[in-house]
Amino acid sequence: MRTTSDPTDIKNQIRITRTIYYALVFGLLIFFIVVLVLIQEKYLSIEKDLDNIFTIIVPVYGLMMMFVSRMIYNQMISKIEVNNSLIQKLMSYRTAKIVSWAVLESACLLALVATMLTSNYLYVAVFVFLFGYFILMRPSKESFIRDMRLNSDESDLIFKS
Repeated sequence: MRTTSDPTDIKNQIRITRTIYYALVFGLLIFFIVVLVLIQEKYLSIEKDLDNIFTIIVPVYGLMMMFVSRMIYNQMISKIEVNNSLIQKLMSYRTAKIVSWAVLESACLLALVATMLTSNYLYVAVFVFLFGYFILMRPSKESFIRDMRLNSDESDLIFKS
């Protein structure tokens, strides 16, 4: 594997990270639409016991996963060596982002499954809140430069690609 800081390689690494992110976003949106269609087309009697359990678990789990995803991301970023090449830093950044997105996505999926099982729109509200946070966690050149504490030469390479 090459570890040079070729602008083409940098651009490709950034594109890969964005592609993964948008695939996750669109996957969540498609599942959200499917869930809404499913609960609209059939009459479900809400099972009170299950709904009572989800009423506590879904919001609490969602909030916990927001904090856990950020904590894991910060820990993974802090372990990245300053002396690594820019490409290695980009790949480590992507890995940290993917792990934090996966943690947050689990909470989004739980909210959607709870909605599907109970037809309670409270969980849609939880999903929308979590999805909004997911959107805020999108990858960008600026966040990469800030989070990785890049020097000015590395920052210039990122902005040029």
